[in-house]
Amino acid sequence: MPNQGVIGGFYRVSEWIMRLAYINILWILFTIIGLIFLGFMPATVAMFTIIRKWLMGEEDTPIFKLFLTTYKKEFIKVNLLGLIMFAIGYILYIDLQFLSQVSGMLQYILTAGLIIIGFFFLIMVVYIIPVYVHYDLKFFQYLRHSILIGFLSPLMTLVLGATLLIAYYLFMFIPGLIPVFGASVFGFISMGSAYFAFKRLGTRKQNSQELKETAQ
Repeated sequence: MPNQGVIGGFYRVSEWIMRLAYINILWILFTIIGLIFLGFMPATVAMFTIIRKWLMGEEDTPIFKLFLTTYKKEFIKVNLLGLIMFAIGYILYIDLQFLSQVSGMLQYILTAGLIIIGFFFLIMVVYIIPVYVHYDLKFFQYLRHSILIGFLSPLMTLVLGATLLIAYYLFMFIPGLIPVFGASVFGFISMGSAYFAFKRLGTRKQNSQELKETAQ
């Protein structure tokens, strides 16, 4: 029985390794098909959609079919979202360059403001794709909800940031892993952490609603 348990655990780990490698290959392939710039966002959304299914216990999901369907369905919408994110990031970059031309107290004030805005933007970048694949919202609500959820789950946001940083240094230490697991591991960490935050927020909201109903 112990041997069976070890063998079973090894098989389980091997299965997850193969899954992550497979969706990473799909992500690279469909990103290239979209000429990199136009393929990045839909391929990433497709990958996160599959990871979300796995986290929900739907491990028998047909991977290629769901990836292709999601990629085509979300291609235009998610590229528009990506364009907005890129525009915001570019504006922040221009503002950062402008700061070098300013001096005195004004520089400190503008720098503080830019750091705060940059922090909000960073949270939005981390949560935007998980929010997009998990919730059905109006277009611009995805931007607001990604920031809101990040601030409502500060501990999970810190854990997410730390885990992504560890994964980054691991890949820098072993760069040969990047073509095989680079995108999928980051996707699994991001979607896994965000999904846990979504569930906690949902439970908190449900408990709050039940307390209100009891009080009434």
